[in-house]
Amino acid sequence: MKNLIYLLFAVPLFLFLACDRCKDVVCLKHETCEKGKCKTKDNVFELHIDFWNPTGSDPEISFDAKNSSPEIKIDFSQSFEGIALPPNLTNVIIDNVRIIDNNNVNYEIERITAYEFRDDINDWKEDVEFIMEFAPIEDLDVMLILDASASLGQDFNRVKEFANDFINRIFAESSSSEIGVVDFSDVINFTPLTNNQSTLNSYVSNIQQGPFTTLYEAMDIGIDELQNNQAEGKAILTFTDGTDNNSAPQFTPSFLTDKIINDPNNIKINSFTIGFEGNGGVDKPVLENLAANGGVAEFPKTIGELETVFEKFSKSISNVYNLTYIRNQQIIPQNDAARLRFVFETKPK
Repeated sequence: MKNLIYLLFAVPLFLFLACDRCKDVVCLKHETCEKGKCKTKDNVFELHIDFWNPTGSDPEISFDAKNSSPEIKIDFSQSFEGIALPPNLTNVIIDNVRIIDNNNVNYEIERITAYEFRDDINDWKEDVEFIMEFAPIEDLDVMLILDASASLGQDFNRVKEFANDFINRIFAESSSSEIGVVDFSDVINFTPLTNNQSTLNSYVSNIQQGPFTTLYEAMDIGIDELQNNQAEGKAILTFTDGTDNNSAPQFTPSFLTDKIINDPNNIKINSFTIGFEGNGGVDKPVLENLAANGGVAEFPKTIGELETVFEKFSKSISNVYNLTYIRNQQIIPQNDAARLRFVFETKPK
């Protein structure tokens, strides 16, 4: 009887302890075992990378989008080249990185743990010598593109309030930022990038409405302004409640998307878009395509939802990181690239 009681209590204990292995697979410290499978904890995201360094001094990485968390906003199609640092290190910098979930909630990075897949153990091994550092970008340029068409009616006064709140939040997060504004209706007006908060607030407050929607030409002006300036981070936020009906023929969505994605500068522009559906007429597919390079699109239906979106995007745009992967100068051929896994521990901003 005594042995039977011991067995009844011992089996559940054994199962509980075995959960750490999760059916012969050891769960990482950022994972929990649920129903025999390892599951990533909440607010934890992963970036998977291939790394090679064929001469020891020309490191390069590419991304494994399939295994990476989609919340990590990077252009997964591109690769990044690094540099050699005497006497024996290499650095690869991944710029303009944000973490944004399906609800457009932005996350702050608290810690990044590096792992490398080791063939000798056929598993991931935490790496304490080769690490991924992260640093918030303080040098940030932002262009705000504002629809001032008459279709907004009395809501436009609220839109200007939201735009000024957006500007103020960006400066509160990063006082060294520069912001410019392009407003459009039948005409386009423009104030260039500046660090003068009061000048920007005054400019926005005095924007006047007009007929028509010259959306694409206004975006082109904002993109040019960003491309002609140098900053560690660049973003453009476009707001409209309608579709373009007044731009010259050469200014098309595909022209703008190509210009954003194929920016020749080292620092890519993160493009965010807002389509206010309160008055109807927004072209969702166009605005979704124009949200590029890690930017996202959102489509509020009420003026209250619009205020929330402006606030969320101020956090997403201001909370951006540069990542730096630091490794030694060991020669690693591209056809036998190192498989890396970076676990981001975060919190909602």
